[in-house]
Amino acid sequence: MRAIRANPLRSGLVGLAVLGTAVPMGLDRVASHADRVDPTHERTVHYSPGIDLDDAAVSEAWRESVREQTIEQQMERYAEYGVTRDVAEKIYDAAVEFDIDPAVGFGLVRAESSFRNSSTSVVGAVGLTQLMPRTAAWMVPGTSVRDLRNPDTNLAIGFKYLRYLMDKYDQNENLALLAYNRGPGTVDRALRQGADPDNGYAAFVRGEEGHGHTLFTAR
Repeated sequence: MRAIRANPLRSGLVGLAVLGTAVPMGLDRVASHADRVDPTHERTVHYSPGIDLDDAAVSEAWRESVREQTIEQQMERYAEYGVTRDVAEKIYDAAVEFDIDPAVGFGLVRAESSFRNSSTSVVGAVGLTQLMPRTAAWMVPGTSVRDLRNPDTNLAIGFKYLRYLMDKYDQNENLALLAYNRGPGTVDRALRQGADPDNGYAAFVRGEEGHGHTLFTAR
């Protein structure tokens, strides 16, 4: 008998009973993203005395549970865009890989391309995260426009770029998103001049009202 199956949701793992007591477990950084989406996230995993259940197994079960829950929530949130399970999984996994809040990752893809991998802007930005080929080639030398049509490649480089901007602006998510939209040069210039670079893009990504942007409509 295995201590934990690969997917804790399919296994019906809803509580961790240790010596007959349910003990809530803390989530890692990825899990904290889901906390903001669903306040009922706190769960436990059933455990039978005598079964070896190490910390790594519990941690993996939590990661799988949070992944499943977040993907389902985001698919429901953006159901009108026809987001497929495959695309949702790719967005989630790429966001986690580059330490981006998955909710921000989904919001950015919605804002940039309306979840359409075939999207190309009038200035030549490509794919799900609307990367400029020159920016992509700077982040990952040798990247071509054709490469950016691969959703895995596009998401990986797009979120890698956002992670670079997050680090550049000391984890200031607003500034990082503004720089993603306006370019870091424009944001830096505004900051040097004591001006506010905010154009509503960060609010747009988060799905807030009154941001002043429109959804992607180009071909």
